[in-house]
Amino acid sequence: MKNVWDEHYERPKSKLAFPDENLVRLLSRIQPKNRNALDFGCGSGRHSYLLQNEGYVVTGCDTAKTTIDLLNGEPSSIRFLHTPDSNLPFFPKEFGLIVSWGVFHYNKREEAKKLLLSLYESLEDGGYLLGSIRADGDTHLGLTQGKMNLKDLSGGYAETYSLEDLKSFLSIFSKTSIGYSERTPLGKLEERICHWFFLAEK
Repeated sequence: MKNVWDEHYERPKSKLAFPDENLVRLLSRIQPKNRNALDFGCGSGRHSYLLQNEGYVVTGCDTAKTTIDLLNGEPSSIRFLHTPDSNLPFFPKEFGLIVSWGVFHYNKREEAKKLLLSLYESLEDGGYLLGSIRADGDTHLGLTQGKMNLKDLSGGYAETYSLEDLKSFLSIFSKTSIGYSERTPLGKLEERICHWFFLAEK
């Protein structure tokens, strides 16, 4: 997947600029005391900048070196790190908030669980994980045995999660709230882009 994502971020149209409205809503519901925040799988940095604007001290990380190099070339106080594998360079209880928006489902289930456990360790007691994950019913990725059939992510890996899958995935957290969103791409009314989004408290 790393090569797929590096190539993805070399295309200007891949650089999403606006934060997801569901994340904006979730952020309005929490006030962690620890204002250190991690944008895990930061991509174009859109949510890193959102977190900074909300008053957090932000670290962003991604497996795609292409996008991290671009972000580090811009004037910003955000710390952007290249994290090529599941050995994440963070301290225990370092963050009061972790955002992982549209990341876990691009990993095999065992690897996603390993990443989640590492992030859990980096989250302080009472801290929050806000995330989204691709839901069963999604047709936009064009999945065939885990392989995507999207023009700019062709051959990359992804999975979808049922509600029970997601509840099991997040079961290490003390509290979870889950929502659902579904939309159609412009001009492709037959397709469905389906996501669970969640707020989990350690």
